Amino acid sequence: MKKSGPPIVSAPVIERILLCDLYERTDPGYSGEASSLPGHLIQLHVSGGTRHEVNGRQYDMAPGSLIWYHEDELVRIRTSHVPWRFYTLNFIATQLSPPPFEDRVRQVGAPVRHRFETLLQTWRDTSVTPAVREMRVQADVLRLLADLSTGRGTPFEMDSSARLWWELETELRHDLSRRIDLTTMVALSGRSPATIARSCRVAVDMPPMKRIKQVRLSLARGLVARSDLQMTEIASRVGYGRVHEFSRDYSRHFGVAPSADRKNALE
Repeated sequence: MKKSGPPIVSAPVIERILLCDLYERTDPGYSGEASSLPGHLIQLHVSGGTRHEVNGRQYDMAPGSLIWYHEDELVRIRTSHVPWRFYTLNFIATQLSPPPFEDRVRQVGAPVRHRFETLLQTWRDTSVTPAVREMRVQADVLRLLADLSTGRGTPFEMDSSARLWWELETELRHDLSRRIDLTTMVALSGRSPATIARSCRVAVDMPPMKRIKQVRLSLARGLVARSDLQMTEIASRVGYGRVHEFSRDYSRHFGVAPSADRKNALE
């Protein structure tokens, strides 16, 4: 009789690693707003203090704080102590679910920081062949993810008036390729258009459909800059049936056509 063993690993967890780096901001009182990158984005704070708001969830970040973003979230940041230094890792893994919201931020110790240090050294290593470097980077990321597979998160705060919108937006982001209008939002939330509009105004200071267009175009820009997808496929993924309409809205929103934006990102 054949002896049973562990299950066969049949598919890679990580499809593509896009970025690994260590950043620093030294300007006191810095505040900013941006969208996280497509895919999974993990940051480890090394020094400094910040107040983070991520799709309405508010966290106080300190050295040792790790935050996990997923698929183009709206991020508002205000520094309280500088220098603010943090590692960033961005990768595509469509079969990997992010942690639940209550576990997206957690305090980690020296072993996780060492993982990031080792990963960054491997990422920057040009002394080996590209194939060897890629395998080593993949291995380092998988070790890091294994370390992060357990642990409890940090509680977050959220403005009660904006909660409806943020919960609805999270649901809508699951499939931006579909038709989305106020009727869709009413059906998903069970709330009136006026209530949805008020909550959206509190959350992001704009009407619901304008916010959805912003989300779609923000995700599209990440895909333009950090993927090999054709523009027709990107347009379809973010809810545009016609690529020329996508290109028109993209150009109006960012001041540059998507094809030119991709060329700039590659330079």
